[in-house]
Amino acid sequence: MRNPQATPALAVPRARDHDERELKFAVPEGRVDLLRRRLERICTRDPEFPAAVVCTIYYDTPDLSSLGEKINSDYLKRKIRVRWYSDLTGRAAGPAFVEAKLRVGNRRAKVRAQLPYPADELAGWDLQEARFLNFPMLLNDHGVVAHGPWEPVVRIRYRRDRFIEPLSGSRVSLDADIAAVAVNPTFVSSPGFTAIASAVLEVKGTLDMLPLALRPLLQLGMRKRSFSKFLAIYLHMTQHIV
Repeated sequence: MRNPQATPALAVPRARDHDERELKFAVPEGRVDLLRRRLERICTRDPEFPAAVVCTIYYDTPDLSSLGEKINSDYLKRKIRVRWYSDLTGRAAGPAFVEAKLRVGNRRAKVRAQLPYPADELAGWDLQEARFLNFPMLLNDHGVVAHGPWEPVVRIRYRRDRFIEPLSGSRVSLDADIAAVAVNPTFVSSPGFTAIASAVLEVKGTLDMLPLALRPLLQLGMRKRSFSKFLAIYLHMTQHIV
């Protein structure tokens, strides 16, 4: 059944009700090493997901409608991306996935499908590789209608460290060294590939505020805010201030 509030370009079935909250905090990049050390003292490392480099290709339409929704803080926000993981040396391994995320008001849905190509193969492709255009359609069997000209715009990479805050059970991730490594020249010419000045701390759990054990971290300059890596990288590449 189609979501009546979804656009023809991307329809996601109604998300299951749950109580999970997601909090995001921008962190000055210069404080990342100190923040990581403090997280290691306060939290436990996630036993399932070791520190890794996340590689993500963000898609958009020719008129950059997805970016426009983020800039305008629209009630409806859509995102299509391809993602895989590398170790901290940058060696890609394992499967790769195409994912869709839809936000309607405060309701979120996310689906993904595994790609028929491994991560180490995708890592060598140019963003204008024609096979990238077919990946969004793999989501159709998962309730997502992604017809239309969704194209790769930019490939970014960042280091992700995952933790568990033991008192609240919240899952904590620190994303740092966020930078573009490839861009589709159809969308951006003469891009800048340096890292942005902010890292991101994400906290997911049942609380709608920062867990008590993590509140001293605010002294490191963390600021709660909405944060889109796609938008931040796009503004950085086009020499706008993030």
